[in-house]
Amino acid sequence: MLLITCPTTGADELVADRHARPVADPRTRPGVVAVAVRCPCGGDHVYLTGRRIEEARARVACGRRADRRVAA
Repeated sequence: MLLITCPTTGADELVADRHARPVADPRTRPGVVAVAVRCPCGGDHVYLTGRRIEEARARVACGRRADRRVAA
């Protein structure tokens, strides 16, 4: 079982392993694993994992924090 957050409804859903399939080849994109999941809402959602994805999210988060204004 996988616990996913549906991007359509925003709800947490439990999904059986048989509804998940790999969609990225680790030989061509090392460090990245992409999984397509058939969601109970009826849609297919792609979830990315891996070190490079986490590093990219951290860079984006740092950029967002720098854009925020802080009251003096």
